[in-house]
Amino acid sequence: MRKFVLLCCSFLIGLAAIAQNRTITGRVVDRDNNKVPNASVLVKGTNVGTSANADGQFSLTVSATAKTLVISAVGYTDRELNLTANTNYTIQIDPADKSLDEVVVVGYQSVKKRDLNGSISVIDNKEIAQKPIANFTQLLQGKSAGLQVIGQSGQPGQSGYMRIRGTGSINASSEPLIMVDGIAVTSTAFGLINPNDIENVSVLKDASAAAIYGARAGNGVIVVTTKRGKSGKPELRYSFQHGFVGLQPLNNVKLMNARQKLQYEFDAGVVNAIADSMIRNRITSGAFPAGSTLFNITAQQREDLWNLMESRGAGDWSKYYLQDGYTDQHEVALTGSSDKIRYYLSLNKFNEKGLMYMSRRDRTGGRFNIEYQAYEWLKTGVNLGVTHSTEYQNRELNNVQSPWRAYFTSNPYEPLYMPNGTYNLTFQGFSALEGQEKNTFFLDRIATFATLYAEAKPLKSLTLKTQLAMNYNTAKTESYLQPGSNLAAILGYSQKSDGGNQDFQYVATNTASWNKTINGEHNIDVLAGQEFTKRSFYSYLLAGNSMPTPTVTTIENAAQVQTATTSRSQFSIISYFGSVGYDWKKTYGVKLSARTDGSSRFGTNNRFSNFWAASAWWNIKKEAFLDKLSYISDLRLRSSVGTSGNVPNQFYGSLGTYALSSSYNQLPAAIPNQLANPDLTWEKNFNYDIGLEFGLFNNRITGTFDYYNRTTKDLLFPKNVSQATGFTSVLSNVGSVVNKGFEVSLSGDVIRKKDLNWNISFNYSQNDNKVTQLVSPDLPSTSNTRLTVGQELNTYFMVRWAGINPANGRNRYYRADGSITETYSLNDQVLLEGKSPLAKFFGSVNSNLRYKNLDLSLQFYYNGGNYIYNQMYRNAVGDGGNASSLAINQFTDALNYWTKPGDVVANPSITDASQKVNLASDKFLEKGDYITLRDVVIGYTLPSSITRKLGISGFRFYVQGTNLWMGTKFRGTPEVGFPNRESGAATFSQPGQLTLYSYPTARTITVGLDIKF
Repeated sequence: MRKFVLLCCSFLIGLAAIAQNRTITGRVVDRDNNKVPNASVLVKGTNVGTSANADGQFSLTVSATAKTLVISAVGYTDRELNLTANTNYTIQIDPADKSLDEVVVVGYQSVKKRDLNGSISVIDNKEIAQKPIANFTQLLQGKSAGLQVIGQSGQPGQSGYMRIRGTGSINASSEPLIMVDGIAVTSTAFGLINPNDIENVSVLKDASAAAIYGARAGNGVIVVTTKRGKSGKPELRYSFQHGFVGLQPLNNVKLMNARQKLQYEFDAGVVNAIADSMIRNRITSGAFPAGSTLFNITAQQREDLWNLMESRGAGDWSKYYLQDGYTDQHEVALTGSSDKIRYYLSLNKFNEKGLMYMSRRDRTGGRFNIEYQAYEWLKTGVNLGVTHSTEYQNRELNNVQSPWRAYFTSNPYEPLYMPNGTYNLTFQGFSALEGQEKNTFFLDRIATFATLYAEAKPLKSLTLKTQLAMNYNTAKTESYLQPGSNLAAILGYSQKSDGGNQDFQYVATNTASWNKTINGEHNIDVLAGQEFTKRSFYSYLLAGNSMPTPTVTTIENAAQVQTATTSRSQFSIISYFGSVGYDWKKTYGVKLSARTDGSSRFGTNNRFSNFWAASAWWNIKKEAFLDKLSYISDLRLRSSVGTSGNVPNQFYGSLGTYALSSSYNQLPAAIPNQLANPDLTWEKNFNYDIGLEFGLFNNRITGTFDYYNRTTKDLLFPKNVSQATGFTSVLSNVGSVVNKGFEVSLSGDVIRKKDLNWNISFNYSQNDNKVTQLVSPDLPSTSNTRLTVGQELNTYFMVRWAGINPANGRNRYYRADGSITETYSLNDQVLLEGKSPLAKFFGSVNSNLRYKNLDLSLQFYYNGGNYIYNQMYRNAVGDGGNASSLAINQFTDALNYWTKPGDVVANPSITDASQKVNLASDKFLEKGDYITLRDVVIGYTLPSSITRKLGISGFRFYVQGTNLWMGTKFRGTPEVGFPNRESGAATFSQPGQLTLYSYPTARTITVGLDIKF
């Protein structure tokens, strides 16, 4: 009886359990409602599940307590579905983002993108490849929040300058550390790399990412990884580009035409003796009756004279000083792998004809990357890249030979040639066209990058790696001032100079890394390493005067060898570093890193320094309390704190040195010329960062927010010492500067379908810079800027312009006390708080649209909050009282001058010789805000059904426009970089501080094709 009762109870319990179960049916589809066969459907937290059939349909019996299904399929992102009372579902899943499984190199370790937990931006090859720009640096502009890239000039071969999270130094470099396959390189060498050889670029911005690089990572780190061989069968790719290069129009300015300039000169000379004399001397001989002047001939005679001068004049000088430029690029690349070998080989040729007369550049390069799996536990590899570049450069800025300067200053009524067929020497007694032909500047550069490595895995969790990386750069310059040229006649001699340098660096790195997962929950990674760096630099300069003939260019034939100098220098760094990371179920994680660096650049008392970082992160999406919020697909919070360093530009800044070129009592002597400082040490950065990363609606919308504070202490700065030492200063560690701000990056798929996809992304960076300590509270930086505690670096220090007096047409200025005067005095210079060359914000807006095989992408870049001293505009809105203003052409804005009492105008009377409109004042200090349409690309990819018939694996054709439009109130071009070697730059040494006839920015229309076999 008892057995019968138990049997009945068991039966009833089973019936109850069956009654509580329910059957769920459904269909798994993609975003275009197409079936997804063989998808896995699993009850979350159990082993209960099934697979969809070939039509994507499934049926699954689940318990009444089941709440969530997990749907997964190969090539798709997992999706969690919260069950309701419904029993039938149509479940859409999205293609997986394969880029998250890509491996990037960060801090001596290879990490998948999805596992990055610091403030790191990864720029992959798709964002930078196939662009018609020969310099790789400029391609990074707008690609990463926090990374500012500004072109130095439009000259072919010129690199831009980069800043990560502001400017953190005064006398040391503010450039980030650039690592290419394990070796630090200069920005110049970096710019020579072929962009199509790059796999990805990682921008390390916070302490957790950069501190492991120690002494040179104070300004952030850019890690470049070149391409490796792809698995699978060999792939041969050929690409071709041809670009049409033209001038990007200047903003808000226009040069006077011949009639306007003649009238301007006439109006200025009516009562102005200086102008009267100058104008009469410039009139072509025989143009009007002997004994007459410009001012006593009849109106008709003057009209006839002006018509004659217009007919003889060159008119628009752009057709002589500018040229139709172009770019041409050919590239062949082969990639593939076998059982044991992975390889990538490429050859490329890039030719560029610049905007300016006779400007051009040729670049040839190749890369050979190969990896050999010798054993299951051992692989070795070699990465080798070589680039050769030759450039014929124009002079720039205020150099009299600059064709861009000549374009602005040459008067439109002046002829190109004299009656005898020689070049007209124009107002300045010199022809810039002849200068380009007979006074040449040639630059020849070779950059070699080589990395050899071996990686062993004696245990599954242990990796040992040794690596030797080398970078060898050579540069040779030739400058020739030919005999018989006009400039040689002015100087009294011809001249040839040969210069050059050799820069060799090698880095030996040994690392051991251990990665272990314990019980499927505890993930541990440990890194330990040692590194040694040595760099040697050699330079020479030879110059000789009075060459015998234009075709003899060797200095040994000069009548006098003027200069013969050489220089050698070197430094070394030894480093020890390590890191420990731990996370629990990829939910909570911490990481600690440390590095000790010793450098020969510093004093004997401070050769070594320690740097460290700590970070923590929380993957909030893993928490159970977010399970019901299915629209949140990713949510992470992270924070870091740590230190890093910066080194001086001088190799021997801590040592006492002697000059051997002196004499004493008519005998050769060694004279001390630098005071030693054995306590000289690193500039140190203390950084902290907090960031939030999120994804919504299956990562249809993603974003990142970062706030940072970066304090640089122990700034390298000359400190005054007692004159009893025989010196005025010694390089010391004094001063500090703070950069703080925030960054925002957003990306969203507006449309996400199989045949139609539209993504819009946006990034914004804001940085506030402030000097917090100096050797003195207020120091001059350049003639028009100051270093002042409590202000931005290089805040402008100028006389303030108060406008034109409407009663008499004279300039007015503010005195230092705020009162107004008509007398200009440098004693009235004041600090213009909040106005400096440093941008306060910048970023980009990007749009990528794809419809089937047609694609369209756009990039807008913007920059603002900075001020630029517009030196070029100052020169081109002169006045009749200034002889140089009459001698050169002017902007039409100069016509807005005072003529009678009551006039409210921008410029003073041009007949008042006492008024010098182009005295330095904040009248010419302008906001540098701008937005530009940097890139537009339209491309078409042939369908695979067609390429298969053609016997190829891929074909893409595209058209790209660069620098198509700019919106700004600045007069000229607001994209200003470093002044270069030319005259006019001596007192303006800060990036972005002034504009003065810099080589213009090019507008390029490029057609290209990419074929894969």
